[in-house]
Amino acid sequence: MSTPAILKVKGDKIVDGDGNPVLLRGAGLGGWMNQSFVDIIMIGGSGYPGREFQVREALDEVIGPEKAAFYWDKFLEYFFTESDATFYKSLGLNCIRIAFNYRHFEDDMNPRVLKPEGFKHLDRVVDACAKAGIYTILDYHAAAGGQNTDWHSDNPTHVASFWVHKDFQDRTIWLWEELAKHYKGNPWVAGYNILNEPTDPTHTRLQLWYDRCIQAIHAIDDEHIIFLDGNTFASDFSHFGDNLHERWPNCVYSVHDYNLYGFPSSTEKYVSSDEQKARVRRGYLKKTAWMRDRGLPIWNGEFGPVYARRQYDGEATDEINESRYLLLKDQLAVYDQEQISWSIWLYKDIGFQGMVHVGLDTPYMKRFEKHLLKKYTLAVDA
Repeated sequence: MSTPAILKVKGDKIVDGDGNPVLLRGAGLGGWMNQSFVDIIMIGGSGYPGREFQVREALDEVIGPEKAAFYWDKFLEYFFTESDATFYKSLGLNCIRIAFNYRHFEDDMNPRVLKPEGFKHLDRVVDACAKAGIYTILDYHAAAGGQNTDWHSDNPTHVASFWVHKDFQDRTIWLWEELAKHYKGNPWVAGYNILNEPTDPTHTRLQLWYDRCIQAIHAIDDEHIIFLDGNTFASDFSHFGDNLHERWPNCVYSVHDYNLYGFPSSTEKYVSSDEQKARVRRGYLKKTAWMRDRGLPIWNGEFGPVYARRQYDGEATDEINESRYLLLKDQLAVYDQEQISWSIWLYKDIGFQGMVHVGLDTPYMKRFEKHLLKKYTLAVDA
């Protein structure tokens, strides 16, 4: 397979080395280097809504740091292998968004000291995907201090301290400098998604941080695309200003287009009626109006329904999921019409949102069957 040129932004498009438009289509690799308790069993595995760092601490205490380190290393090794990359490519997908937690690369008690072992499995997956002809996007999903208030940023406090302590912001820029040094010149890395779903309550500090982080990355690597999430969980771009082709060059703007029809809380069953399809399209157009009005490139960094599970939803499972598949089909049709890149959430999990999932009859799922029932009953995945 020939080595491609590094992708770049031209106008409102992502293009290859010959200037031809490229549509990046794929999924998020969540639950791997950043573990969200809706993606894997271990988070909240005791029946309570845990955070990744809490589960790691508990495992250290129960089986000891040495065995725990062995477990996590093997988890990372087997979660995504070359066979996953081959299967993924066979689906017609060409890009995977790799979510990662800062804790793989530095320690809160030893900040700004790079843990080189953080690159062990990340490099392995980047290389496996490259071998299969798949681009990767590095997704900073959990930053020091918590860039948002939710579990998926490994935030224990429900306060996004990232926005009130400059040192957390500086540490994230430092790590991006290290990542840029490491992946500079790699043509199979499509770019850097520098902060997932920020929630800056001031609506001003995010833009200032983007200024500093983009400048720091470009001082090392001015070739790779930078993917920028809107504020308030990748939904609000209204305070970003104008002239962004000049202010933030070679950047793509990331919206997360989750639709209420795809969640259990929806009060209306999705049947793909003309009215419902029009609502789905209007929802996307509303979320992306700011980018389209300014001729900026769009990437739908996350979307996708939640699926029913037979062990909980019983005979209604197939009917519920047929409705969710209809929604997914209609969302994909909108993205095709609009000719945008997208990344569904997610590739692999325990059956909540994943494209593939662990079988119910496996020893792994049998072991955690009662704990998962507790989680479902208590709605701690909500």
